[in-house]
Amino acid sequence: MGFNYLTAIMFLPLAGAVIIAFISSRHGRAIRWTAALFTFVPLVLAAVVFALFDRSPAAAGLIQFEEKLLWIPALNAHYHLGVDGLSCPLVLLTAFLGFLAVLISWKVHERPREYFAWLLLLEMSIIGVFASLDLLLFFVMWEIEVIPMYFLISIWGSGRRDYSAIKYVIYTLFGSAFMLAGILSLYITTG
Repeated sequence: MGFNYLTAIMFLPLAGAVIIAFISSRHGRAIRWTAALFTFVPLVLAAVVFALFDRSPAAAGLIQFEEKLLWIPALNAHYHLGVDGLSCPLVLLTAFLGFLAVLISWKVHERPREYFAWLLLLEMSIIGVFASLDLLLFFVMWEIEVIPMYFLISIWGSGRRDYSAIKYVIYTLFGSAFMLAGILSLYITTG
């Protein structure tokens, strides 16, 4: 079995967020460099995946770099990742924007440890949304994305931060309720 590119791309930012959580707030420089490292490596790996992606007409519509493990046996849910012609550029774009967001946020001085940890968790969840091939995994990644966005908006946003953060959560959770209903109805009707 080869190298699991998508798992590495997805979970390296999470590993960076965990490491940043243990770095003292006084070491802002170490926090920034850790965040930069743990977003740069996934960017490089995403560029490798994009470069190795088979764009030939024979491979059109095929899922590539597929990884599949049984996750929740009772629901027949799998940890199932892969990219196709649409999601591959989106994974690369997300990795690029994650790295760019860290560099642009270099001068954040208000609670930098929390800021960069939330930013890396957000990158992990968005890459998970684009790379997941299992509906339950997709839904979990979609829901994880709400948490860091709430904190990023409510603490480091501008204008009416709290209002905007609550409104974002309400709209996202309202849409998620419909998504969960659709996933459950699909599971009930098809098994």
